[in-house]
Amino acid sequence: MKFTAVLLVVAVSVATSAAPSPAVVKRNSVGDLVAVINEYAPKFEELGHEKDQLLQFARTGLFATYRHMNEDLLENLGNARNAIEYGFDEIRTKIAAKMLDGGDEECLLDLVRQIVDEQRALAMAMSLCSSFTTDAKDDLSYSFYEMLELLQRLSTALSEYVLWSFSTHNSVADPEDHANYLRRTYQESVDLWDQQVVPLVQFQLDAMEYNKPLIVAENQSCLDKLVEQVGTFNEYIYGQFEYCAAPWKAAQP
Repeated sequence: MKFTAVLLVVAVSVATSAAPSPAVVKRNSVGDLVAVINEYAPKFEELGHEKDQLLQFARTGLFATYRHMNEDLLENLGNARNAIEYGFDEIRTKIAAKMLDGGDEECLLDLVRQIVDEQRALAMAMSLCSSFTTDAKDDLSYSFYEMLELLQRLSTALSEYVLWSFSTHNSVADPEDHANYLRRTYQESVDLWDQQVVPLVQFQLDAMEYNKPLIVAENQSCLDKLVEQVGTFNEYIYGQFEYCAAPWKAAQP
């Protein structure tokens, strides 16, 4: 269909040149232009299809890396959340049992309130860890995704290049120049993609793979500090628990 449209443009151009005109038309050049179009139109289409496949491969690589990174981050987050939510269960159970056993109720309830406040503070800190990680992850992928969108528009344009070229060239007055333009532009397009675009896409994919474990490790380090805080605060609560549970403390009026 695209070939038909291109040849139709050539036919119209030739037909309109039949009337007397001061422009000098080179003999056989229009026929040569048609031959060049027949040769290069499928080449441009094939090049566009080939680059579409390259960009699809790049998108697949980007999304796969992003998904695997998210899976690792969610696992880290889940482990930290469990430590914060359930890390105080043992001391809570001891506090409840001691209250039933005659411990200082107000003193023990104050420990429960401290635990709740600490869990709330740790949850907020966990959200900050996730927020910093999300920013780093999105910054890494956004520029790559933006570049792929631009390259996709260029790739799509390749298949339309021959037809579009009629709007910038006088195919009747100088078909030879038009033919040379198609030859030159095709080779320049091949060189651009092979020498610049493909290495750039590969570099971006490598950068994603390189930075993925670094981002995950940085997030893990942030969450590890919170898990350590759970242990530290647990030690503090146990120390206070011994004081609240002391027989002489319960016996005080």
